[in-house]
Amino acid sequence: MNESRHGNGSGGNGLYGAHGRALVVDLSTGEHRSETIPADVFRQYLGGYGLGAWLMWKHFPARTEATAPEACFALVSGLLTGLRTPFSGRIQIVGKSPLTGTWADSNSGGSTAIHLRHAGYDALVVRGRAAEPSVLVIREEGIAIEPAGDLWGTQIPEAFDALQERYGTKFRVGVSAIGPAGERGARIASVMNDRYHAFGRQGFGAVFGSKNLKAVVVDGGENTGRTVPVRDEKRFRALCDEVNREYRSDISLPMRLVVKMAAPKKHFGFVYRMFAKFGIKIESPQPAMRQMWADRGTTAAVALSVENGDAPLKNWTGVGARDFPLAKKGWKLDGAEVDKMITKKLSCGDCPAPCKGIVGVKSRGLSDVRRPDYETIVGFGANILNDDLELVTACHDACNRYGMDAVSSSATIAWVCEAVERGDMTADDLDGVDMRWGNGEGALALTVKMGEGEGCGEWLRHGLASASRHVGRGTDAYAVHVGGQEPAYHDPRFTSLMGVTYIADPTPGRHTAGSASWNETFGAGFPLPEAVDKDEVTIAWKGTKNKGTAQAHYSNAHQTLNGLGLCMFTGLTGGLPWVDMVNALTGWNVDQKELLLCGERIQNLRNAFNVREGVSPSDFRPHARMMGEGDGRLETGPLAGVQAPLEQLKRDYYQAMDWDPDTGRLSRNRAEQLGMDDLLEAQLA
Repeated sequence: MNESRHGNGSGGNGLYGAHGRALVVDLSTGEHRSETIPADVFRQYLGGYGLGAWLMWKHFPARTEATAPEACFALVSGLLTGLRTPFSGRIQIVGKSPLTGTWADSNSGGSTAIHLRHAGYDALVVRGRAAEPSVLVIREEGIAIEPAGDLWGTQIPEAFDALQERYGTKFRVGVSAIGPAGERGARIASVMNDRYHAFGRQGFGAVFGSKNLKAVVVDGGENTGRTVPVRDEKRFRALCDEVNREYRSDISLPMRLVVKMAAPKKHFGFVYRMFAKFGIKIESPQPAMRQMWADRGTTAAVALSVENGDAPLKNWTGVGARDFPLAKKGWKLDGAEVDKMITKKLSCGDCPAPCKGIVGVKSRGLSDVRRPDYETIVGFGANILNDDLELVTACHDACNRYGMDAVSSSATIAWVCEAVERGDMTADDLDGVDMRWGNGEGALALTVKMGEGEGCGEWLRHGLASASRHVGRGTDAYAVHVGGQEPAYHDPRFTSLMGVTYIADPTPGRHTAGSASWNETFGAGFPLPEAVDKDEVTIAWKGTKNKGTAQAHYSNAHQTLNGLGLCMFTGLTGGLPWVDMVNALTGWNVDQKELLLCGERIQNLRNAFNVREGVSPSDFRPHARMMGEGDGRLETGPLAGVQAPLEQLKRDYYQAMDWDPDTGRLSRNRAEQLGMDDLLEAQLA
């Protein structure tokens, strides 16, 4: 057996696949220490969200405000990150959301976690508040909290340029930083990773800002001997090489031609509406899906989703065929149009199918801008009836410059549009901006105001739930949110199980938290097929049969993926031998069922954090429009008359997870089966 060596041939505690160490830093005192992570933590919870949840369970003071000095967060590496594993160029963050008061986590592209592992750590825990604006620097010669007053107030591009000039390029250092929105405490502020990638949702930028933390910079050093210990290096590298070869073989000129012929067509709107109306799944061969993803990423779905009802329009009251017809408006936002602006491809790192890009917009003086993706294009485009792709890109760029979540920002602006239409707000409330449907220039102006925190932006920058309380006048009636966070742009009336994710996952309103909706709507396969019966993860588009069980399996598998540190879209493109990779890395000899149990433990620990914080399942209620009730019951289009039984499906999901429907507490019996009864003793049903 070919072993990669670290000391005695393994990491801390005789461990392969991890160092077994977390760096704990207190910004208030300047103290730092290395904390040993028991080997069985990785076997039970993997890395990523799992390790992060375990660390927060240990370190986060219960019932503490997310932005209090004593609160903490963690940057965490997935188990497969830092090893040049395909699709592992990810970094994960965990903590408590200042937006929702719940558990919070995010999985982003970027190299900070890779550098952290090269520096000899699996995670970084940060608490306290620095006395002045600061940068936390981790490098071979030591840990330092350095003054950053000259960077405080700078936008993301300028901040990253300065940080990389000071500490090294992205190939040398990983950087996670905030912009002005986070510095000023906007509860929808994001953290940007390596300039282009974001911890977008839940307000982690405000957490950084509350700690006077402009950035975390990690220099893993060169030839330090701190590489992650691998049990069977030869086998592990062979598995990685095979995945890369397979993807590169599928991503080819012939397959590109196939995908081009099968791509959405401008005048086929009636076909796409029919598929949604009758629940006809569109299933693509795996090679075609890989090619499509490499070509366009999520932009490939924009025009189609607007037309078939997947994308909510006009603050959840619109219909694509009526309000934003494909041939006249929707097509202007299609991925093919986005392609025309791309100047180069962009990768998260360690990816054989990079799906992102850099764009330029000459008319607005924009260059070196991360390409807008599905959520941004729908949010600043179709949702506010704006068909100007250049303005959509400018709004997207403003969000990234200021460090602000594009979903929350654009949803808040859609709520403003409706308030103006109803007469509940006027331009006088908005510093002279006449924010009506279709006004892309107005959307850009309000986005900048939110980023600056000036004028009306001061109360818009905390999201629409907070903004509706500020305005009053009955505007809360059409403020569409779940537990304080705006749901993403996939409509539960189209895919009901995405709605269940919005209202049942410990992080409300998110679409990247794990859902069986991909199987529900287009037949995506289960990533651990040997772990469950096929009937339990194969469901019809319409109806409710077996959907609670399927949702439980898919949400647990998604947490396995997060624990491994992989890209969620491999759930669509497929082909990653999770079990073989884990066993070659660690020597554990696990099977698919055991990996799925790891995901279930992660999901339960995320949920238990909410129980401990006093969060109740009743705090996550769907807005009536999300269920097709009230004025959300559409009269035309593919979703005409559709009602989504989200509360019933939520109960079914809770039952499948063994959670009490009233308290969210895990049953003692299941906790014992998972080996979590001692850890969660005070939070069990």
